[in-house]
Amino acid sequence: MEREREKEGESKRSGGRKRTPSRARALRSPRFWPGILALVLAPSALFAAQVISIEGVGMATSNYAVQLTPGDSLEAGRTIRTNHFATCTLGWSGNPDKVSLEPDSNAELVGDNPIRFRLESGKIRLSGKDVEVVTKQATTTTRQAGNYLISLKDRKEIVDVLVGEAAVVVGANKEQYALRGGEELEIGADGSVKKGPVAAKEDGK
Repeated sequence: MEREREKEGESKRSGGRKRTPSRARALRSPRFWPGILALVLAPSALFAAQVISIEGVGMATSNYAVQLTPGDSLEAGRTIRTNHFATCTLGWSGNPDKVSLEPDSNAELVGDNPIRFRLESGKIRLSGKDVEVVTKQATTTTRQAGNYLISLKDRKEIVDVLVGEAAVVVGANKEQYALRGGEELEIGADGSVKKGPVAAKEDGK
């Protein structure tokens, strides 16, 4: 009798509903975990770079010499290389920023949010705000949307701000330089820095 009263009390506290293992079954369901996985991976897919175009008579490759084609997605850590005649342009979904690697260039996509590259050789052109490019001697960060070109040539590093504003940090002493539209910063192999106008040189680049 006492046992029956205990069962009756438990039934009243639970509102007369029987406990079911439905939640446990949902966790074990093969349809449950793919959904969770998609939610986890969504941010990386959202910010992944995409190959918008490859112009010129040539090709661009990524890690292990895999040839890139328009529409390919590139996650952080991928390296992009262009041959003598190809220009590879990258973009991001929902973001107007564009980054182009010009012919004979080699750069690593370090991060997507914010956009960060490490330029190993050649030239990289930027249009967005808060885009960072690291070279052997300097780190350049764009401060507004515009037109920027960073080049490695003849053991020199050259930062051209055609339109916009950029901050450049140079060397182990982290010397800081502010560049505006029409200005150029040239960093020599010995670490020397020269700032001057860029407009007259742009056609010859």
